Amino acid sequence: MKRNARITVRGSGAAYTARGVWEKVEDGWRLAYDEPEETGMGGVATALTLSEQCAVLRRTGAVRCELRFAVGAPHSSWYETPHGSFPAEVVTHALRAKPSARGALVEARYTLTLGGAADEHTLKLLVRTEDEA
Repeated sequence: MKRNARITVRGSGAAYTARGVWEKVEDGWRLAYDEPEETGMGGVATALTLSEQCAVLRRTGAVRCELRFAVGAPHSSWYETPHGSFPAEVVTHALRAKPSARGALVEARYTLTLGGAADEHTLKLLVRTEDEA
């Protein structure tokens, strides 16, 4: 069953809220939302699939990527933007995901390498279904 949700994102250089959809799927829980214009990523749809051991971020639209976050399992892919495509690698140092029917708390610490430039990142994402907000 799909439920409307409020998403609060705090991380390296980012802090915003958005509204989206939260639902149970075969391999865990799925969050889908459109990135707010003020993030500079307007026109990008984000989907995050969560289990307790792994998070998979997929973006479509002006930016296209698939990034997997799992401790002990580096993930390589491509990050496509209107300005070009770049090889991407995620090395997850810590991941805590607590998904449930009412929402989720996700905390991650990771290194993201885009086109050879590596940066350390932190992310805290809170998902609350509308009746829980």
